[in-house]
Amino acid sequence: MRIVVCDDHRLLLEALGASLVARGHDVVALAVTPDEAVTAVADHAPDVCLLDLHFPGGTSLDALQAMRAAQPGTKVVVFSATADPQAVVGTLSLGAAGFLRKSMSMDEICLMLNRAVEGQVDLLGVAQLARDVVLLERLGERGGRATEDEREQADPDPDRLQRAQVGHGRIDHHGLGVEVVDD
Repeated sequence: MRIVVCDDHRLLLEALGASLVARGHDVVALAVTPDEAVTAVADHAPDVCLLDLHFPGGTSLDALQAMRAAQPGTKVVVFSATADPQAVVGTLSLGAAGFLRKSMSMDEICLMLNRAVEGQVDLLGVAQLARDVVLLERLGERGGRATEDEREQADPDPDRLQRAQVGHGRIDHHGLGVEVVDD
């Protein structure tokens, strides 16, 4: 599989590229800005571009759209250190073939990239994300207190659970188009 990888943290970028090569993939370009990634996708027509969501000064959403327009055959998988439900749904609605967290294992990342190339919009972890959205909504209704059962079901992201427990707003999972599905 031919891959372009884009992240503004050079150490992560190079380590991720080397790990993908070690697993038999052809990393055709490493880019540190969204503009560099758009150029690399146009020049190399890779099977997939692994694109970080957040960059200094903004997001890579314009680059995602530019890649989809210039090389519709290239699947774009967005990755981020955080998995805000609105960001996940937003990137998928703009044509991303998947969304993954940087905390995922290389095996999970490779699985998602393979599925993206096969034309599947990979929803790896979206059932958990949907449960998290519902949990956040319930926490907002109850003043930010999770039950023990909800804590066990929640994704073990202590930052997100802490944000939910202090009641940072209310998330409307119906408006996001997220449906809770049992695995």
